[in-house]
Amino acid sequence: MKICVYAISKNEAKFVSRFCDSARDADLILIADTGSTDGLPEEAEEHGATVHHISVSPWRFDVARNAALALVPGDVDVCISLDIDEVLEPGWREEIERLWQVGTTTNMRFLFDCGNGIVFRPERIHARNGYMWRHPCHELLILDSRVPASQVSSDMVLMRHLPDDSKSRSQYMDILGIAVQETPDCHRNAFYYARELGYQARHQECVDAFKRYLSLPGSVWDHERCYAHRALGRAYTSLGNHFEAEKSFRQATVDAPHIRESWSELAMFMYQQGRWTECFSNALIGLGITHKEPIHTSDPGVWGYRLHDLAAISAFHLGMSEIAIKHGQIAIDLEPDDGRLQNNLRFYHGENIAQPALAAE
Repeated sequence: MKICVYAISKNEAKFVSRFCDSARDADLILIADTGSTDGLPEEAEEHGATVHHISVSPWRFDVARNAALALVPGDVDVCISLDIDEVLEPGWREEIERLWQVGTTTNMRFLFDCGNGIVFRPERIHARNGYMWRHPCHELLILDSRVPASQVSSDMVLMRHLPDDSKSRSQYMDILGIAVQETPDCHRNAFYYARELGYQARHQECVDAFKRYLSLPGSVWDHERCYAHRALGRAYTSLGNHFEAEKSFRQATVDAPHIRESWSELAMFMYQQGRWTECFSNALIGLGITHKEPIHTSDPGVWGYRLHDLAAISAFHLGMSEIAIKHGQIAIDLEPDDGRLQNNLRFYHGENIAQPALAAE
C-alpha cells in the first residue's frame, strides 16, 4: 500500500516541522504552495516534503485542492488531505492498513478533533482515483458516480487541528457568498453561509439566511436543523425579539430532542428571562442526556459545568437549597478554578455574599 499526505499552503512555515513529523510514515508528503513568502517551501523540503508551486486566482479552496490532488502520482493507493496546521496522531498508518482494502475501499471516516472541543467524522482519507473537490469554501470530496463506493470507519482519533487563532476568517464570507450564488439550491452551502453571518454578529442577515436554509428541500438532517433554530434563537435575542427567540429555541428541542445542546440553549434563554421553573426543568432534561455524538454542530460547553450551574441557580430561586448545593458542587468539580461558581456555592449554603449569577457567554 502506498500512502500520500497532500496539502495546500501559504505562509505557514511555523507549522511545517510539526506537520511533516506527524506525516513521516507516509510514502510521500506533497505540498502545493500557493505563494508563500515566509520560507515555507524550503522548510518543508528540509523536512522531507515534496513541494510544488501553484497559482490560484481568484482564490478558491476547491481549485487549490484539486490542483494538489492532480500532482499526486498515479501509483498512490490512499490519499490523506491534511492542512499544514493539522497533525496525524501516532499509529495512523497502522489503522489505515488494518482497515483499507486496496482496489475496493474508496474512503475512510475517522475521528477528527478540530481543536475547539468538537470531534466529528469527515471524509478526508480517500482513494487516489475517482475523487474531486467541490465548492469554493468548506469544500467537499465528491466521488465520481461511475465508481462504486465502499467506505470503512475507525473510532481512533487520526487527525487533530491545532489552529493559529490569530488567523483571520475575513475571506470566508466573500467565498461563501460565491458558493451560495453558484449553487442556490445547495443546503450545505446555505447552512455554512448563515453560520458565518452568525459568527460575524450580522444578526438580521443571519436570521434571513437561516430561514432560507430551512426552506430548502435538502435541509433534512435533524442536527443541522437544530443548530439553525438555536442560531435563530440567539440572533433574535440579540435583536430584542424574545417571542421569536423562544419559538426558535423550542423548535430546536423538537428537531433534536436527543441532544443536550437543544435543552441547554432553551434553559439559558429561560435563565435570561428569569423563568426559573422552566430553566430548571430544561437543565435537568439536558443533564439526562449522556450520549455525546461526534458531529460538527455540537457545543462542547454543554458537557461541562453549564447545565449544572443553570440547575443550581434556578433551584435556589425555586427554594430548593439542597438541590442547588448538589448541582453547584458538581459545577465546581467540573470547573474547579471558577471563582463565581465557588461564591455561588457559598451563597447556597447561606453565607452572606452577592446573589448568584450565570457567567456571561
